[in-house]
Amino acid sequence: MKKLAVPLAIGLSVGMSGAPVFAKSTIGGILFVNTYIDSSENDITGDDTRKLTLTNASNSRLRIRWTNEDKVSMYYEFAIGGNNKVRHAYGKWDFSETGQLLAGATSTPFAPLNPSVAMVHNSGQGYGSISPSRPSQIRYTYKFLNRHGAWAIALVDPNQGAIPGPMGTERESTVPRVDFGLAYRTFNWQIFPGAFYQKLDFSNNVDDLTAYGLSLGVRTGKGPFTLSAEFGTGQNWGNTKMSVSGSVAGDRATALYTAGNKDDDNDNTGYWIDAGYRFTAGETKGAAHLIYGYMSSQSKGGGAEVDAESTMIGLSVPVDLPYIARGLRFRPELFLFEDKDSGTAKFDTSNTIAGVQIQYTF
Repeated sequence: MKKLAVPLAIGLSVGMSGAPVFAKSTIGGILFVNTYIDSSENDITGDDTRKLTLTNASNSRLRIRWTNEDKVSMYYEFAIGGNNKVRHAYGKWDFSETGQLLAGATSTPFAPLNPSVAMVHNSGQGYGSISPSRPSQIRYTYKFLNRHGAWAIALVDPNQGAIPGPMGTERESTVPRVDFGLAYRTFNWQIFPGAFYQKLDFSNNVDDLTAYGLSLGVRTGKGPFTLSAEFGTGQNWGNTKMSVSGSVAGDRATALYTAGNKDDDNDNTGYWIDAGYRFTAGETKGAAHLIYGYMSSQSKGGGAEVDAESTMIGLSVPVDLPYIARGLRFRPELFLFEDKDSGTAKFDTSNTIAGVQIQYTF
């Protein structure tokens, strides 16, 4: 049940399991400490480096939740680490058996799934995962009476993302971005189709453009085996609110402009697959995840060309000790991240990450 609740709660705030707890407040938190060796190679400059990182992860967090007897609730999540910031801040009202109204900053209904990547490029950001991050939004969710899923539509803050054109150009979008998503369970499968669309306007007579995305995610499992995957395609993801930065394909996902004139849209594709095996050994319980991810960004015009690809492949093995140290998790990880751009600005690097994340949860 937990495997279903996570993507539904994060992606659609479905809340399919059980009745709400009345007039209750809770506080919790997660602390991550990452320790790993990063071996990097630059095939263009010939530079090779290797270094040890031991640090509190920037996604360590505090969580506060409040719910009252009228089915109104609030949730806050604060990152405590390298950069202190608000991760989630929203309220919601379950005004009927099927209807819910949410307002605030959190994930949208588009592309709600993530692969099990923890220490570096968390959740596969820029390497296949196409999460829209956590923008401010107003969202309506309709929950199916048969408890098989829900659909949601969100009006999202439109003034986010990279700004093209000359210095002094500002965003002037007056129509919100629209995100849509469906979560549906049938037999032993969960499916998550989604889409978003946004028209972007700018000052200084800079040409407008559109950004959009289509996604399809799936999850299933049988016995100890699990499988999850998500695919997305669209245009100009770098010009809107998306969590794709940190890779060459993600950082170069914007439309091409010359002096305020649009030369070409940027075509974006991303996907990942996560095959898992759950196990129990002595006092431990865990899962081994074999993961592959891919993202590309392509555009050509105005004398410039972007042909960027970013890939990841690796193993993540979260292990819990529920019988002797509840709340403690060790996660060994080994990943290879590769970035290439054969366009105008050449780029060719690879990073091998090997280490262990320690997690405390309360």
